[in-house]
Amino acid sequence: MTDQTLLAKARKARFDDLPNFSGHPSEDIEQFLKSIKNITKATEESNNHEILEIVRGKLNQSAGIWFDNNEANFKQWSDFETAFRNRYFSSTSTHKKFDTLKQRKQLPDEPITSFFDNIINLCREIDSNMSEKIIIQYLMSGINPDFRKELLRRESSINTLNEFLKYAKIEQDLHDTFGSLSLDSQQRHFNYNHPSIPPLTAAVNQPKQYYNTMKYNNPVSHSTQLQSSVSQRNSIPTLGNRTFMAPDRKQIRNYPPQSISQQKLSNSQPLS
Repeated sequence: MTDQTLLAKARKARFDDLPNFSGHPSEDIEQFLKSIKNITKATEESNNHEILEIVRGKLNQSAGIWFDNNEANFKQWSDFETAFRNRYFSSTSTHKKFDTLKQRKQLPDEPITSFFDNIINLCREIDSNMSEKIIIQYLMSGINPDFRKELLRRESSINTLNEFLKYAKIEQDLHDTFGSLSLDSQQRHFNYNHPSIPPLTAAVNQPKQYYNTMKYNNPVSHSTQLQSSVSQRNSIPTLGNRTFMAPDRKQIRNYPPQSISQQKLSNSQPLS
């Protein structure tokens, strides 16, 4: 398979992934034109009609009708590009993108390369001739504050986008490395100071397990202990016969309740 065949297959795959353009106000015409030019390598002087046929393959609904009605006026790529912008360019789209650019911040888990590419893309769509110095300022404004502090120390040596990306990647690598080491150290410290505590259910079930084990291993002893325990709980202490001295020096005998009942019973019986 030749290099040209591989190149054609790669371009076709990119073309298939490119969304259609219908002319709806929400669609991004600059992104669409950029994608078409990247695939076809079209320039302002390109007069290959096949490029326009490729573009037509991605235009549908009202945009497709517009192209068919004006195709005769497109002698080269620049003719189509100018007419296409005049037709579908939104006067508010640039302002919206500029607001997005000013508010764009690097997300906590976002790789620096993803943030870097997104900022550059927004800057190029707003102004294709925007200088690298201005783009670096937008990158500095939105990057992770921890990285910004370190990059500001190197500001005098960051004059190009490649230099910015180089130092930003170094800062992210250091941040990720020492961040993971710090988490490991904190986890070990926590495990050392907070030994594992058995679950509450295990502590509650432990006496029950001991009870079942004793019952299984020695049922006779267990039954005897259980009966003894129940007998002790149900027993009522009895008072013995006690004698004490009253203040008048007479002896008073204290009978237990059972003896008193028997004495009353004997006294109530008639004399023979």
